[in-house]
Amino acid sequence: AQALLGALQAAAPDRPALRAALALAARVEAATGQRPAIDYALAALERTLALPDGAAFTLFAAGRTAGWIAHALEQYADGKLIRPRARYVGSDAPA
Repeated sequence: AQALLGALQAAAPDRPALRAALALAARVEAATGQRPAIDYALAALERTLALPDGAAFTLFAAGRTAGWIAHALEQYADGKLIRPRARYVGSDAPA
């Protein structure tokens, strides 16, 4: 997220939408210590570049899809499914 926001700031430093997004991110970080996640950076990208509504979600999904495909190819090449090595030990009661 930081790399994307930095690249966006270098490419379009004078855009009001970006200035607002960076100001909000700075205030949230000052108040909570939390830095923006990738979905925030993608939303800032969408607004700053005036992309169509939903473009941030599309970019997020495209990135995730590449990872999912890589995992599927890895499992296929290995010949077995990746299984978690942890066992759930929480409550059986419904939430």
